Order: sequence, then structure tokens, then C-alpha cells
Amino acid sequence: MKRIAVLTCLERSKMCVGGGCFEAINSRKGSFETYRYDTVEIVSFFHCNGCACDMENDAAYKEKIKRVITLNPDALHVGVCTIKQLKECPTITEMVRLFEAEGIKVVRGTH
Repeated sequence: MKRIAVLTCLERSKMCVGGGCFEAINSRKGSFETYRYDTVEIVSFFHCNGCACDMENDAAYKEKIKRVITLNPDALHVGVCTIKQLKECPTITEMVRLFEAEGIKVVRGTH
């Protein structure tokens, strides 16, 4: 069984319902095709704390990172919504760095 966490953009979540990500997960399409022969458990589907997040002083941000790490995902998939004008948001980039430092495989892309 593969334990998967999905990170999405807070700003874009205002209109997103996660349908594209979950369709890709359920049908093993997009970046989830690699799991076509595996059982998958979604352990977390969460948003960043926003582009203006003060990562050094935001206690909720730090807690969120810690809680996802304790879920021990095999991989963290970073939603396509996190790319803005062909560039990844610095908040997402820093979150990814923290998860990679904990040995969590990061896959950029969902559907």
C-alpha cells in the first residue's frame, strides 16, 4: 500500500474542489499512473498557508508540516495548482524542501 499526501494552493482552493486530483488518483492517471498496480491510501489532502505566509513565525504552518510528516506518507504530490505563471510559489518550494529533508519523496504534479 502506498500512503500519499497531496499539497495544493490555498489561493486556488477558493474555487477548487479537488475533483481533478481525486479523479486522477482514483483512475491512476497523470502523476498517479505510477501506482496503477498499488493500493493507494490518501493520508492527507491539504493546502499551503498562502503566498504571504511568514514561515518563520506562523505556528499553524509549522504544525501543519509536523502533522503531515507524522502521517509518514510514501510520497507527497504537489498539485498542478501550485504553479503560477510557470513558476512555483516560494511557500510551496519551502514546504517541499522540508518534506524532502524528512526523506519524503516529492512528486510535482497531480492530474
